[in-house]
Amino acid sequence: MQITIVPASTRVAAATIRHLLSSPSPPSIVGYYRDLARVPEEFQTSPNFTAKKGDIEDASSLDFSGSDAVLSITPMWYDGRDIVDVAKEVSWNVRNKIEETGGKGQIKRLVVLSSFGGQYTEGIGAILTNHVAEEILGGTNNIGEVVCVRPVYFMENWITAVDTIKAENYFFSTFTPSSFKLPHIAVKDIGETLAKELLSATPYPINGSSKPPVHPLEIHGPNYSTDDVQKIFEEVTGKNEIEVREIPKEGVQGFYEMVGLPPNVAEAFAEMNNSVLKGGMLNVNPEPTKDVRHVGKTELGELVREWWEKA
Repeated sequence: MQITIVPASTRVAAATIRHLLSSPSPPSIVGYYRDLARVPEEFQTSPNFTAKKGDIEDASSLDFSGSDAVLSITPMWYDGRDIVDVAKEVSWNVRNKIEETGGKGQIKRLVVLSSFGGQYTEGIGAILTNHVAEEILGGTNNIGEVVCVRPVYFMENWITAVDTIKAENYFFSTFTPSSFKLPHIAVKDIGETLAKELLSATPYPINGSSKPPVHPLEIHGPNYSTDDVQKIFEEVTGKNEIEVREIPKEGVQGFYEMVGLPPNVAEAFAEMNNSVLKGGMLNVNPEPTKDVRHVGKTELGELVREWWEKA
């Protein structure tokens, strides 16, 4: 079995590759990197892994021939370009190259890393890049089926708190009020789910008339509030009364610009952030994903301890 991952340089891609390589019968894995210097040494030494130079923005550099399953990840761009336009471009690159490969049915499953809220067309900010990826890749011809994996909030987003807590005993939070709870999931648990979906030989039941069949899958882990995060950092660090500097909804875009995001990305991230708060699109969630699985085994405290020990 051959599994191709594009791009393979992201944290989630690396976690997926680790799970694939540790499976009882590891498949052959092809990972595309814009810069081969970014290939982790642990993968370079595996006989089941092949790194290839390729860029998701350059369709001519990609080749999916021989693949039984493909994982497509839509990156974020911070260079000032319209993030939705670029997401459309790279999604079409992947779709067109897959459709060029061999006969019908060669690729049994295309797994698309999307996001909680990927089913919506407005009010979701940066998640709109995932929505357009779902729409474009969900129409790919000559494959068996498409699985759109929609994880919730990444635990790893809290790693930025380590530096400010270490230096001045505070951290920022854009989730208000501080008691507001949000489902989280760790990157390694996302990677485990993606690996299982790529390896699965059992198709999902056909629901509707879409061609190919498209199956959305939402994955969750534990719920945490800012108050919970504060308590976890205090327990791990031994520091007392860590200050939380809350960013109100109306100040989120300005905050993201302050930390260095381009204005268009800051705006998109602010709308995404506020979409999960009271009254936001993802808080209301009028058309929820039907297949929701609580697969997150990792607790935030485990990660905070790792981060703090390495800081």
